[in-house]
Amino acid sequence: MDKTAHLVRELSEAGSSVLTVTRLHPDLVSESMPINVHDSIWLSERPGKRNVPPDQLNRLFQSISAFLSRQSDGTVVLEGVEYILMYNDMKRVLAMIERINDIVMASQAVLVMPVDPMSLDPRTLAYLRRSAEVIG
Repeated sequence: MDKTAHLVRELSEAGSSVLTVTRLHPDLVSESMPINVHDSIWLSERPGKRNVPPDQLNRLFQSISAFLSRQSDGTVVLEGVEYILMYNDMKRVLAMIERINDIVMASQAVLVMPVDPMSLDPRTLAYLRRSAEVIG
């Protein structure tokens, strides 16, 4: 998370609004990433205004899409892909990521998606690497 926090901090300092989508409770996000987080989505089955259950991919996509429509040069940190994959078919998750990536490419936004390469099967990891710039 250190590399992610450093990259996101640089983007935030450059003026980019940040949306975090994470398994971490929003209070813990501010501790792990000492930046000005504009908005936060907690991947959780607990009820809450900014909580999205990991099996509700359309709701997650709509939340990210709404943020990017308001902040076309924003930064989206999508942390927790491994967790989302536990609740959904791989093809559906990759399709959602592709839809998010389409919105990001059509604007001046940035998508930061930290993943542990050891937690994904080689095929899924290869697909993600083809669609993104790998940083360290």
